[in-house]
Amino acid sequence: MKQAVLGHFDLPWIPVTALLLFVVCFASYTYWTFKKMNRPLYEQASMIPLEDAAKASSRKGGK
Repeated sequence: MKQAVLGHFDLPWIPVTALLLFVVCFASYTYWTFKKMNRPLYEQASMIPLEDAAKASSRKGGK
């Protein structure tokens, strides 16, 4: 059945286009994530769990 369906598939540019779109998006997101300008954003985001824990412990009486 799969061979019958793929045998009538006359649009080989669609998978190639999808692959290129995926590679371009992946590379863009990877570049944006690791560029140095975003370091303060990630440092601030990494402190969120610690700030939440400090707030929770201060509500409980400092335990």
